[in-house]
Amino acid sequence: MEEQRKQGRIPCDIILNKVEDGHTNVCRAMDLSLGGMRLRRVAESHRADGESVQLQFALPGEADPIWVAGQKVYDADGSVGVRFTNISHHHFVRLRHWLREKVIDETLPEFST
Repeated sequence: MEEQRKQGRIPCDIILNKVEDGHTNVCRAMDLSLGGMRLRRVAESHRADGESVQLQFALPGEADPIWVAGQKVYDADGSVGVRFTNISHHHFVRLRHWLREKVIDETLPEFST
């Protein structure tokens, strides 16, 4: 499969709500970027590709949730790829800031004492 992402994804472990067709399911985010995320189903029925979803999640270390609308780009083997289609400016800025901090943290060397 050819890589189609525009931004690199940062590994994460975030429990979130995925709302589709009026049903809320709990999922776990495995990685995250400004443009989307990969989810792992926790317990839900299989749904068809191409459906729109809404996601509600809190970034680690933050209490206020972020809401995004997205489109499923794949749905297989318990994983769901979601491309973000609508996010408020405020939530986009918060997400961008968090991702930049994660990238910086991952590039810093570890020092032992």
